[in-house]
Amino acid sequence: MIQGGFLNVLMAIESNESRKMNQLAEIDNQDMKVDYLLDFAVIGAGIAGLTAANRFNQQGGKVAVFEKARGTGGRMSSKRVVSPSHDEHDHFMAFDLGSISITAKSEGFATALDELHQLGIIAPWFKDTNNSIHYVGMPRNSGLTRYLSKDLECHFSTRVTAIENLEGVWHLFTLENNTKKLLAKAKHVILATPPAQAYDLLPYETPLKAKLDTVEVDPQWVMGLEVDNLLSDLESIHYPQSDIIHSISQESFKPGRDRHNQVLGNEILTIDASTHSRADVQGSIVLQVQATASWTNNHLELSGDEVSVLLIKELECILKQILTVKNSYSHRWLYSRISQGILTQEGYLWDDKGLALIGDYLSSEFIGIESAWFSGKQLADWLTLSLSTPHA
Repeated sequence: MIQGGFLNVLMAIESNESRKMNQLAEIDNQDMKVDYLLDFAVIGAGIAGLTAANRFNQQGGKVAVFEKARGTGGRMSSKRVVSPSHDEHDHFMAFDLGSISITAKSEGFATALDELHQLGIIAPWFKDTNNSIHYVGMPRNSGLTRYLSKDLECHFSTRVTAIENLEGVWHLFTLENNTKKLLAKAKHVILATPPAQAYDLLPYETPLKAKLDTVEVDPQWVMGLEVDNLLSDLESIHYPQSDIIHSISQESFKPGRDRHNQVLGNEILTIDASTHSRADVQGSIVLQVQATASWTNNHLELSGDEVSVLLIKELECILKQILTVKNSYSHRWLYSRISQGILTQEGYLWDDKGLALIGDYLSSEFIGIESAWFSGKQLADWLTLSLSTPHA
């Protein structure tokens, strides 16, 4: 868990190092990513950032999204891992790398999910005991963020290392070969990144920086596992009594996945149960296993392979059987679960100089994907209205 005081020290060190590099480096204004003045520069291509960017774009704003990863997703990203078996070189294991599913608490988000369902972007998986529908992206969770980005100008594999306000205009910079390179200029900058990364990017003079001091974020190891076992009556999402494993989800039995197409057809779309019998299923299945925050904190420095060995051992104890493992992959999220956020009714933080923070750590009412969606929507709606209202 990254706590406020420690976050300040860590991010200050990183910021100082970056600032020294920037001071020493020559600024290269050639070959900018965006050669016109943006109304909105959005940093981060997860649910919050893409939701805000889409709403700005729909209102006719000049918008661009900058993402350090190779594609969209954030915690909605997915992973494909090629089989280690030489005689199955064309076989791969695919699973959702972050969030397991999406549920709605508010009427607004429920309506948004229903619209996405009608478009075929997401599909219902099952109803839980609270009668909440669990949706998943098609054909993976990353399909949702790819859809949200389709009408946007997105710059992937682009790490913004500094933002500076020069003569009333925000300048976005990156570092390439120790050269400070200008990426874009914008009237407003929206930071839709994990809070620790936002802290590092925020200029020292903005009051938003101090507001991040109290945020606490837990890391998490997540494993994808392909096994050749019958796992009868395992719940779609199972939360075991374990100090090591937080959750187990059945990736193969989500709508649109290979297992679903081959075995269940459209049966699961009735979403009338949270368990699925394995009695008539042949072949391997894929699970997603999430470790607990406390266990992750104690095993942060292990390799992915070492983590997989330990999680598989615990999983065998939980399932009470030896697993025949065909493939495994473990990923470490440094910033995963918000254990202490900033409780705001608005869902965002704003600096009158044209800076904003959005993300799932800024809602007092919602959590997870809904919180991120709410944050991006609220900021975009408020800011669009504010900019269109004549000032006295």
